[in-house]
Amino acid sequence: MASGCLGLISFPRQAGRVSLEWIESHYPALIPALRDHPGIGFMLVRSERHGATVIGPRGVCFPREDRVEGEDPLVPFGDNAARHVLRTDGFPHCPDIVLNSSYWRHSDEVAAFEQLVGSHGGLGGTQSFPFLLHPVEFRLPDEDIVGAESVHRHLRGWLAQLGQHDYASADGGAARAS
Repeated sequence: MASGCLGLISFPRQAGRVSLEWIESHYPALIPALRDHPGIGFMLVRSERHGATVIGPRGVCFPREDRVEGEDPLVPFGDNAARHVLRTDGFPHCPDIVLNSSYWRHSDEVAAFEQLVGSHGGLGGTQSFPFLLHPVEFRLPDEDIVGAESVHRHLRGWLAQLGQHDYASADGGAARAS
């Protein structure tokens, strides 16, 4: 499945998420072919030995181990790329292989896996710089906000500061209502 500059590959006849080692044993040419394709910046797979594994054209990153072999494929995608990748890796229905297209710094563009003018869904390009428009009275945290869950928690905190006390708890008061 493709969405903007994000491609998702699953092996639906296999139970759960298959590992890098499984893919390499059943389809030995697949990972090298994807790694070497000029339209792919990096891929995320789950290794039995290393967990989240990010494979790029000239290197491999193991974000949970804070370790890189060769060139870190996440460098072109910004300081928070590893946090985004680990967030995606943690989803219960994360596909077996997540592809992120190439990013060209000189034009600030990404390759799209579908026929759209713009792109979305992955990392790289202008989509890497989201913004939150808010009244100046509301403070943003000092650390970067990464992921929809973090944005949601922060917005709930602002609502709680405004007197909407049901938003102070994680369940929004649902426990009291039931």
